[in-house]
Amino acid sequence: MTKVSRRAALAIMAGGVASTGIAYATVSSLSDEDLVRVTLERYFGRLNMRIEHLQQFVLEFQKRNPWIFPNTKLADAVTLLEALKLGAARRFLPERKKEDLRHFDRWVIAEFHMLTDYARRSSPADPVRFTGWQPCTNPFANLETQQDA
Repeated sequence: MTKVSRRAALAIMAGGVASTGIAYATVSSLSDEDLVRVTLERYFGRLNMRIEHLQQFVLEFQKRNPWIFPNTKLADAVTLLEALKLGAARRFLPERKKEDLRHFDRWVIAEFHMLTDYARRSSPADPVRFTGWQPCTNPFANLETQQDA
């Protein structure tokens, strides 16, 4: 049997405390922009989007859908797992949490298409810009209300 010296035990404990502190600092520094970015990159690949446009998109998304974001602990965990390319760990979550994340993903993707020029860029290399809510530009749309006869 191997004996562990007092110094080795203290070194192991110090390493555990240090790694816990680093993990806590990493998770506590994550923001809503980080969650949105890793979610979008999961579906669209690397995004060419400036941080200012991403922040504007997240602010508008939160303003339009304040109830959609997952709770802070779940959001931080998902952001960290996606950043580490361990997104497959989602399958171990309880069913309700998985459904919340699927719902969030769907809303983020839909709003991303409506509030940015992602689909209207001339090439995939062009940067994605926040454009905000665009009014209907269909020349054949009937925007008048129906009058009862």
